[in-house]
Amino acid sequence: MRIHHFLLIVFIVSCTPESNFKSIKYLDPHFVNESFDDWIQLEQSFFLEIPDSIVVGVIKQIEFTDSLIYLLEDGITSSILVFDREGDFKRQLLKLGSGPGEYVQIDLFVFDKNHISIYDRTQMKLIKYSLKDFSVFQAFDIEDYLVGALSVPNTSSLFFVSDTDVETGIQKGYGFSKEDFTNLKFKPQFSGFIEGFLPQSISHFGENYFLVQPFSDKVYQIGKDSIYLVDRIDFGSKRIPEKVSTFDRAEDLYEILSSDSYFFAPTNLLVRDSIISFNFFNETIDNLNFGLIQNGKAYRFSIDSNLKEFFLKPITVREDLLHTVLLPGEYNEEIIELLNLTKDDNEKPILVSYTIGQ
Repeated sequence: MRIHHFLLIVFIVSCTPESNFKSIKYLDPHFVNESFDDWIQLEQSFFLEIPDSIVVGVIKQIEFTDSLIYLLEDGITSSILVFDREGDFKRQLLKLGSGPGEYVQIDLFVFDKNHISIYDRTQMKLIKYSLKDFSVFQAFDIEDYLVGALSVPNTSSLFFVSDTDVETGIQKGYGFSKEDFTNLKFKPQFSGFIEGFLPQSISHFGENYFLVQPFSDKVYQIGKDSIYLVDRIDFGSKRIPEKVSTFDRAEDLYEILSSDSYFFAPTNLLVRDSIISFNFFNETIDNLNFGLIQNGKAYRFSIDSNLKEFFLKPITVREDLLHTVLLPGEYNEEIIELLNLTKDDNEKPILVSYTIGQ
């Protein structure tokens, strides 16, 4: 059975010859243990003018259109907050419940020109609302559990990542459907590729969306109905054995991690100008680092301070930038000054868009 599923796994990936895709070499990085402020290159930062009646929890997802910003917050409630591109509040999608058009929790969302669709893993439903005011909706039962989704730009396709088990060591994996969720087809993948997936495994830069596959460290461009191999992050002697992608028990992964020192599972990949940056795990799943390649030289940052925690663990990579949201109580006067903000209001979240480099 495993040979059969492996053929399916190969089928979804374009047949790019090994010699035709690039290798991002991250070898012998220089450890940066100096003042971090100089490495933050701000594009913009502003307060999100959210009404006092709305209490914002953890920000799980940030997406952009030409004129609007969409945030998925999950705290006391689970809701979508909508702002214009200057941070002025527009509306909120909040329909908690188990009735028609209601959700228990929003795990992720996608949108097209006229609709936003939220996924409720508890009810295994996708609910599509009108973007204008969220009043009109359609509900779709989903047979498979999802951990990721994306509306592929300039197409009528949706890309999904599913962790539904097919058999031991194999999960539903990567799939595509039409925008109306018809013709949904998955290509199974080894469990490690899917269990290691995070929302930050998908990045948007250079006008395209890319998926960094955990444990293979291969970078795929997401197309209309398939993914195309374009890069590979080469950790050299620090590369984790690719066999971990076939493990279905966490204990087997931990045994490999304890046997040597590895860099693995990159996320938040951003390729821009002469800079390549990404997060990666160093030796353990509790030790997240930030990697940077600038002008061919590799750097490594540990995340060992509040300032680094804020800026070296971005929520997402979109529109050629890293993005994070600082919540009230997380920032102080020093950070306000660093962000070139003057407003004396510590009760509003701050959206920060930036890169790391010098």
